[in-house]
Amino acid sequence: MAGHWHKTAGLRRLLGALALGTAMATAAVAKAEDTIDIGFNAPLSGPAAGWGLPGLTGINLLVDGINAEGGLDVGGKRYKLVVHQFDNEYVPSKALQGARQLVLEHNVKIILDVGGSTGDAQLPFLTEHKVFYAPEATADINPNRPYIISGADYFPRGEMMRMAYIHQIYPQAKRYAVVSQQDATSLVGQAWEVGAAKAVGLDVVYDEFYAPDTTDFAPVVTAILATKPDIVSLSISWPDFIPLLLEQLYQQGFKGIVAANYIEPEQALQRVPADWLQQVKAIDSYPLFDDPWWGDPSAQHDFTAKWIARYGPGAPEDLKRPMNGIDWLYTPMLQAYLAAVQKAGSVDPDKVLAAFRSLTTISTIQGPTAVTGEEMWGEKNMISPLVPNNEFRADCSCKRVQSLTRFETWFAQHKDAVLAEVRRRNQMWDQRQ
Repeated sequence: MAGHWHKTAGLRRLLGALALGTAMATAAVAKAEDTIDIGFNAPLSGPAAGWGLPGLTGINLLVDGINAEGGLDVGGKRYKLVVHQFDNEYVPSKALQGARQLVLEHNVKIILDVGGSTGDAQLPFLTEHKVFYAPEATADINPNRPYIISGADYFPRGEMMRMAYIHQIYPQAKRYAVVSQQDATSLVGQAWEVGAAKAVGLDVVYDEFYAPDTTDFAPVVTAILATKPDIVSLSISWPDFIPLLLEQLYQQGFKGIVAANYIEPEQALQRVPADWLQQVKAIDSYPLFDDPWWGDPSAQHDFTAKWIARYGPGAPEDLKRPMNGIDWLYTPMLQAYLAAVQKAGSVDPDKVLAAFRSLTTISTIQGPTAVTGEEMWGEKNMISPLVPNNEFRADCSCKRVQSLTRFETWFAQHKDAVLAEVRRRNQMWDQRQ
């Protein structure tokens, strides 16, 4: 979940460029008789926009690439892909409004979104209409909501693997504090994260939530540091909040390890110095696709080249910013859905769902991803790529991948302790009905 743009000229410029790109894609295929319509119902403005807005770039690249080749081959018939967007601002009522508009007016077959609170609002409607929903929040998967597919976003596997990584690489760090805003997504994510922290033997000294309308984070950080933690996790804190929390940790003298679901270096460096950010590691779970770790050739390298050619400096749709970890994030789920459509030879939702569950792996820009999910969510509706851990490096003012881990291997060894904590907090899928 993750990089954010304020309601500034930069945001307006980005919105305009992306809207133009989507409109151009739509116009280019408007004459096609057969289309597969795709909905992007996500925060494009507001404090959670960093989890949604940049993702349009990757969607546009994928869709335009497929359309340039004549569309998606489904059972020998070519379908053009059309993207429709709606800004739900991460407000549940607006998410439902967006879902209704996208389904009833545009006949979308799948909606991509952040999920969590906004997912809860629209899923009864989407389930009734058998529309696929692909949220960042994998915890939205539920057997009672069969058309949810998720997993490209590392949440909450990333929350667990950060704890495992810190325990393995920095064994001297024992005292663990965690905080995020109180919302449905954080309640779930923090449950899995604390479960993993306990499973690897960390001492949980602080485990709290702050109000989503918090503007002064000094008291929040003061309370955390009073427990003398070695590790401070900002967990699922919204993208706008991360730089403010980092600023307070820096100003109040913290020198331990900082981790979070997503840390956008460009934003963070507006509040804290690079040498401090490197000192505290700034561990997160969303890699940059231009990281040398991936090598060339790789799917990540190819995506980066296409992104820079379209959205980079001097490009036709120059966004005046570097590529971040959300630009690619929604693309794998759309790839997974389209792979299931092709296997089914149909856009019929029940045939597509059966095809998705019949797959063992799906190739995406994240690499081969397992198809799993039964133990965590009660249903085989999750793709599971290798989970990265990144740290900040001052020499490039960027984050760099430090490890890639097969989550299923780790979870098999620690699941009893993790699941016990999640159930204790009433955050398993069957407790959140």
